[in-house]
Amino acid sequence: MNEIKELLSRALKTNKEIIKGQEFSVEAQLKGTDDYINLYANDVVVAVYDADDQDLNVISYDYKKEIKFFGECLEEEGMEVYIDEGLMD
Repeated sequence: MNEIKELLSRALKTNKEIIKGQEFSVEAQLKGTDDYINLYANDVVVAVYDADDQDLNVISYDYKKEIKFFGECLEEEGMEVYIDEGLMD
């Protein structure tokens, strides 16, 4: 899980570059319009954070725990995050 936190931090600094870890990768597209941050697991998108709508969209429920942690990391970075907790249980 610490890998996700570190990757998010690095991705936010590099903007538009996919930062790869061992299992996860993070890509941040923050340019003012259509901003999003993708969380990848083994090169497949598992969650997308829409920065404009402040929604964390779950793509793969196989990674619920990791996606929830990803949302918490986004909040720690100062972002508002809305996720349907009912979908995460």
